Amino acid sequence: MTTPEVRQSEGNVDGSAVQRGPIICPACGGSSPHDAVFCGNPACCKALGDFKYVLEEMRANTRWHESLAQRATAFIAKPQFLALHAAWFVTWVAGNSAMFALAFHFDAFPFPLLGIVLAIEAIFMSCFILITQNRQNAYADKRAELDYEVSVRSFREIRQALDLMRVTLEELKRIQTGTRPEAAAGRKD
Repeated sequence: MTTPEVRQSEGNVDGSAVQRGPIICPACGGSSPHDAVFCGNPACCKALGDFKYVLEEMRANTRWHESLAQRATAFIAKPQFLALHAAWFVTWVAGNSAMFALAFHFDAFPFPLLGIVLAIEAIFMSCFILITQNRQNAYADKRAELDYEVSVRSFREIRQALDLMRVTLEELKRIQTGTRPEAAAGRKD
C-alpha cells in the first residue's frame, strides 16, 4: 500500500498542503496518479473524477425490452439490413410469380401476404426505434444535467479563485505602500 503524495505547490486556503493519493478507476479498478484526467489503462481510458458515469449508470438500469430494441435498431441502421430485405423481396416475388412458380405459389400477384408481413415488420421497427430514441433522450438529459453541474462547480471555483486573487492583490498593494493594518493599528503616536 502506498502512502499519498504531498505536493507543496498545491495547498488549502489556510496554506496547509493537500494530501492526495492515487485515483482508482471505477470501471477497471486500475490505479492512476492523483492528477490524471483519464484512466491509465489503455483498454479502459475512462474519465476520472468526482462525478457520475452516465453511460454505465444507464446500462445498469437497462430493461430487457430496451436492450432488445437497441440491438434491433442497431441492426436496422446497417446496410446489411437493406441488402437482406432486397434479397428477400426478390426471392418472394420470383417465387410467387407465374414464370418461376410452376406448381405452387402461396402469394398471388398483388402479394397481399407480403404487404401484411411488411406492415407488421414496420410496426415492430417503429416501436424499436421509438424505444431506442426514448433511451437516447434520457441519456442526453442526464448528460445535460451533468454538464450543468460541472459548469456551476467551475463557476464557483473560478469565483473563489478570483476572490483569492483580489485579496492577494490588496495585500500586495498594502505591502508596496508600506502600510500594514497591524502596524498602523499598533502605532498611535
